Amino acid sequence: MEENGSVTRRAFGFLLLPLLFYGSAKLSLALAVMPEVLVMLWIPNAIILAALLRGRGYGLGWVVAILAGEIAADWATFSFAEALSFGAINVLEVTVAYALLRRWRFDSSFATPVDIGKFVVAGPLIAALVSACGAAGIYVLFRGGATPYEEFLRVWWFSDGLGLLMVTPLALGFWPPLPEAERTRVRWFDGVALAVTLLIVIAFATSQQRQFHGFTLRPFLLIPPALYVTARFNLRVSASAVAVLAGFILFITKNGQQPFGDLSMRETVVSAQELVFVLGTMSLSLGALLSQHRRNARQLEERVEERTAALSAANERLQTLASTDALTGSLNRRALFELLQREIVREHRYHRPLAAVIFDIDHFKDVNDRWGHAAGDAVLKRVVAAAQGVVRSPDVLARYGGEEFVIVAPETGRNGALQLAERVRTAVRETETALDGGAIRVTASFGVAMLESGDQRAEDLLLRGDRALYAAKAAGRDCVVVDDAAVRPHIDL
Repeated sequence: MEENGSVTRRAFGFLLLPLLFYGSAKLSLALAVMPEVLVMLWIPNAIILAALLRGRGYGLGWVVAILAGEIAADWATFSFAEALSFGAINVLEVTVAYALLRRWRFDSSFATPVDIGKFVVAGPLIAALVSACGAAGIYVLFRGGATPYEEFLRVWWFSDGLGLLMVTPLALGFWPPLPEAERTRVRWFDGVALAVTLLIVIAFATSQQRQFHGFTLRPFLLIPPALYVTARFNLRVSASAVAVLAGFILFITKNGQQPFGDLSMRETVVSAQELVFVLGTMSLSLGALLSQHRRNARQLEERVEERTAALSAANERLQTLASTDALTGSLNRRALFELLQREIVREHRYHRPLAAVIFDIDHFKDVNDRWGHAAGDAVLKRVVAAAQGVVRSPDVLARYGGEEFVIVAPETGRNGALQLAERVRTAVRETETALDGGAIRVTASFGVAMLESGDQRAEDLLLRGDRALYAAKAAGRDCVVVDDAAVRPHIDL
């Protein structure tokens, strides 16, 4: 799989990169100011650098792409020797920028202002300057004349540096697709800002020497719209907006509209490059800072959500521990009384039946005396498990105390409560607790009490359930007795 990816990258380097270099070179030359061929923005190196940063190298395909693309693009303007020399200079520029960025562990997503600083220093400053030093010498060698070496150096440095500054972040921003978290919803005031920007652009496009219907236009009016886009949207959108504004500035400069006033063409080109440089660095820096802020905010929100969830889970566990019997896992006595009190209020309000089934393990003291308390605990857990296996989902089992338990059965009438008690009684009787020295079988006695109109407290219902339980024990144990008003006088306690 990795080998196939390497073959694909090499094919991309040998086929597509030369075409990209050639096309972007022709576009850059179209923005050049004649007759000195002052290129204001050199795009090809920025595209090759973006491909290397994202693709982690393409063998020597990118070198071939630069040389072939440069020669093809310069064929009508420069000699073969000049074109080949310029191609070698471009290879040097991309090599220096790529090597420095890799060495400095540059993040190609421009995640932080530090990454912006690394990119600006490695590309537009160092690599473009190294390239300009060599290119200016080639210019002087082949086209020496009135233009001094320093002038050629400045023009080349600015054009290549601006190309890297404007185009490389733009190319990297659209590759790969943007995560959902980075997308920003367009609002109505964004439309207002766009309309204002269009008015400024139209004013500059129709002006001459900064004059528009008697008003003096200043190119720095284009900076606030770029900063607005950077503040509102992600780095991809801001890089696109800055690239569009930079292209517009260079276009009106080439067309001789003199947006910086009555200056020579060379001074106008330099002023345009300086403005684009300020525009690009400000937008990239602000965009990286805001991107880092948004990312930190998202991470903080995620941590808050995680800790909130953890706190909620901890509270639930504490609530469970506070309301659960540690040995059997059933509700404890306090939770039983709270639940039963709520059910009594609810059943009275909606006139529905409520049953409480109280059962006690028969002769449980003998189990502890004979087998020990550990065996007694095992029996308690086994009995609870057996009861839980036959009660309905709305019913709740609680430990009343010692070996005595209560089943709260909402919306359950007399017959239903009697059937429930019989199911649990049978399950307990058929349950066996295995021990090393044998097995223990136990039985349980059951008392059933129904909610009556006079019951206002949990104790009222449980008192009658206890009375029925004692009646069951008096009747021989392992049976169910219902606390019924019709038979209550005949129960001998």
